[in-house]
Amino acid sequence: MQHPFLRSLVFIAAFAAAASGIAADKKPKEGAFGTGKGAFLTKAQLKDCMAQQARVKQSQAELTAAQDKLNTDKLNIGVLGDGLKAELETLDRTSPDAVAAYNAKAESRDKMIDAYQEQVSQFNAKVDAANADRDGWTKACENRRYFEDDEIAIRKGK
Repeated sequence: MQHPFLRSLVFIAAFAAAASGIAADKKPKEGAFGTGKGAFLTKAQLKDCMAQQARVKQSQAELTAAQDKLNTDKLNIGVLGDGLKAELETLDRTSPDAVAAYNAKAESRDKMIDAYQEQVSQFNAKVDAANADRDGWTKACENRRYFEDDEIAIRKGK
């Protein structure tokens, strides 16, 4: 006859073994940035990485739009330059009004060029900032693993 205390210990041990078997079968799913061979991110680190990744993507979209605008402006400046070159060939240089009108158009184009160059400088500064942000994300987050449950909780605002 077994002692009741020993029977309850055997039951508890069997229950614990079964529970650990269930827990071993239910490994948390993993996600990763990049190849995911690095260490696991904490939930706070994952939240930071997700926010930084969103900023990197947003800045890339903004830079693409700004680049398209710069390309359009550059094309327009070129078209105006070609038009001025053609107009210069037929310009009546004896007419002060015609010369003044031509000079006004040339000055307007020069102002467009100055504005364009300023926009290029600003664009380059934004590219440098975006590259630094992306490099920071790469260093802190790329090839790091995380648990998908943490990602789901973060996306739900928890």
